[in-house]
Amino acid sequence: MRKSLGLTTKEIALISLFSAIWVVSQMSLGALIGQITHVHGVINRVVGWLLMFLMVELTDRFGRVTLMATIAALVTRALRHSGTLYALSLGLGYALAGLIFDALIFMKPMRGFRGERRNAYLLLISLVSGVVALLPYIALKFYTLGLYGFLIFIPKLAYSLAKGTILSLLGTIIGLSVIPKISEWKRRIQS
Repeated sequence: MRKSLGLTTKEIALISLFSAIWVVSQMSLGALIGQITHVHGVINRVVGWLLMFLMVELTDRFGRVTLMATIAALVTRALRHSGTLYALSLGLGYALAGLIFDALIFMKPMRGFRGERRNAYLLLISLVSGVVALLPYIALKFYTLGLYGFLIFIPKLAYSLAKGTILSLLGTIIGLSVIPKISEWKRRIQS
């Protein structure tokens, strides 16, 4: 396969496809689910973390998840014409979560894990990256509200953090159930 900037053609196609799926699902289903459930970020978190997990499984190379998450965050912000600090902090959070997901999954100890131990570590990675996704937003709130306002805002932040982390875990759990089918499909294609 031809390489461009260290990416194979297959990786460029997967990053493009998965970024597009993330953006389109967020732009269409995200608003709909938010209106129905009054819970925002459901699609972004579930689909985003599912796609991050699938990207790792299909490419097995560092940086692909980071690139996909960054592209999805930038395109979503551009399509929504949302250049506010709030929107930018959320986009930065998703890009940062992709980087952390990438970094943790490609750490040396992770490479040797198999079976249930690997699945547990993947869930831990989702938990950590799910928390990291909210850090820029938390920093913005601290900056804009000041210490005392921030302290009053902590219950709402705790809810957002718990909700986002649970949804991120759900995306990875879905990925864990889908990946055996994808692995079987890959084996069939390669043989």
